[in-house]
Formats: sequence, structure tokens, C-alpha cells
Amino acid sequence: MKRLIATAALASLVASPAFAQSYQYTPIEGPYLGGAIGHASLDSDTLNELEELGLDTDDSDTAYKLFAGYRFTPNFAMEASYLDFGDFSADATFTNGTDTATADLEGGLDGVGLALVGKLPIQGGLSVHGKLGMIAWDGDVSGTARLNGEVIYDGAAGEDGTDPFYGIGAEYEIQQVMIRGEYERYDISDSGEDFEIDLFSASLGYRF
Repeated sequence: MKRLIATAALASLVASPAFAQSYQYTPIEGPYLGGAIGHASLDSDTLNELEELGLDTDDSDTAYKLFAGYRFTPNFAMEASYLDFGDFSADATFTNGTDTATADLEGGLDGVGLALVGKLPIQGGLSVHGKLGMIAWDGDVSGTARLNGEVIYDGAAGEDGTDPFYGIGAEYEIQQVMIRGEYERYDISDSGEDFEIDLFSASLGYRF
């Protein structure tokens, strides 16, 4: 009996590494999803002109992203995402010594993106990637102007469209957990004006 137990224990010790190796997660293809938080900054001619006129502008905010994708090969994936770039604002106060005028402007933008992702595995779960895609965005802006505290203008408008974006990033995988850092540029065009949104983000995801 002791010899049988010893033989079984020895067999278990020998088999354990092979068993663990056979079940080691090696992602080649399959779905994944995740979420990200980051910093978005907006650059446009309108904001630059408002700054020149003396308005105090805030052209950056915290951004959020949810994404889901499918990895077809070690080097190729397709990814969909929902993004909220936060709010951008401008405000100013003007006075001639007698009258005081104030102006406040606020806007926000979100959208749904779809991108092709090219990946280059390096080693030990580390990889770099590039992406190219399109975003269907929806934006809104509202503004209020006052003269000596009395509202003389209060209005809002909304726009939408579809424009390209691209990005680069690095990713590290621990088993089925993904840790990712990215930079993305969204080139938004509306009414003949170009708006550039730069997004730096960190994300956490899971592969199935």
C-alpha cells in the first residue's frame, strides 16, 4: 500500500507541470471587452479665436471609453467602442466701467467608433498595436450672454457626423487580463471647420 501511494504521488508530481502547461492560456483568437479612462484635449480655430478675444477656455476634460473586439489572428483584430470625450467650455467678462457683459459657452461630444487593429506581439505577453477607424459622433453646444446680469442670449445647437480616427498603443496580457495604454487622434469636421481631439487613455480588459 505504501509503495502504491508513493508511486501515485510521484506520478502526480511528474504530471503536474505538463497539466499546467496544457492549460496555459495562449490567446490567438477570440472576443474581448474592456473599459478605459483618459484625458481628452480639443484643438480648433474657434477656441483659438475665443482665446484671442479674451475668453477663458477649458479645452480638456476626463474622457471615458468602453470597447469590445474580436481577435482573428495574433496580428489582426476588429474593435468597436463607445466614447465620451467630456465637456469643453469658454467664458469671459467684459466691462467698460459702466456696463458689464458676460458670455458662457459649453459643449460636449460622444460617439461610437469602429476600427481595424494591427498587432505586433513582442514577447512575454507584451505587444504594440496601431488602429485605423471611423467614429459616428454627436455633439452639442450651448451658450448664454448677459448684460449687467440680464440674459440677452440663451441658445443651444447640436450636430453629428462621421469622421476618421487613428491611434497607437501598447498592451500587456496576464493570462486573460489585458492592460493597455493608448494615444488616439480624432479628426472631426463640421461646417467647414476641423476639430482635433487627442485622447490619452489607460484601459483594463478581459479576453474570453
